[in-house]
Amino acid sequence: MFAVVDIETTGGHANANNITEIAIVLHNGNEIEGKFTSLINPCMPIERYVQGLTGITDAMVATAPKFEDLAENIYNLLKDRIFVAHNVNFDYSFVKHQLAQAGYNLTANKLCTIRLARKIFPNLPKYGLGTVCRELNIELNDRHRAADDALATAHLFQLLVQHDTSGELKKMVKKNPINTYRQT
Repeated sequence: MFAVVDIETTGGHANANNITEIAIVLHNGNEIEGKFTSLINPCMPIERYVQGLTGITDAMVATAPKFEDLAENIYNLLKDRIFVAHNVNFDYSFVKHQLAQAGYNLTANKLCTIRLARKIFPNLPKYGLGTVCRELNIELNDRHRAADDALATAHLFQLLVQHDTSGELKKMVKKNPINTYRQT
């Protein structure tokens, strides 16, 4: 029902940069059902600043699969699910753009855990993933690596679902009703 996604990229804009790592955590609203992660050869240099931030180097991705080689699998994992991410528009724009370049049209509902956290936990000092995880005691070991960030976001999502007493999740999903959500 949900796909919690995190990516790392060569830079900040989808039309001029590419994905270097992707992680997708499949979630049914109650628990994690599966995981996918891969480094990706972006076929372009990774900015030095980004290498310092993520620890992902050009050498690490040199022999990784290209996005087009993973596109069908990624599309199939995402196509019938709600796309969940911390700052969802960033991740979604890259994934949608690169899927389109590979011939796939992603039209998934989006759900932002930053926006949802602001509604459900309104008194946190900040809403970046590191701060939210620290404040809510969610384990986050390898910050700015897709697998750990996606897993931490999935745990955050689960907490948000559990603490959503006013139906904020349903309201956010209802704004774009491609998919429906039934909490069990």
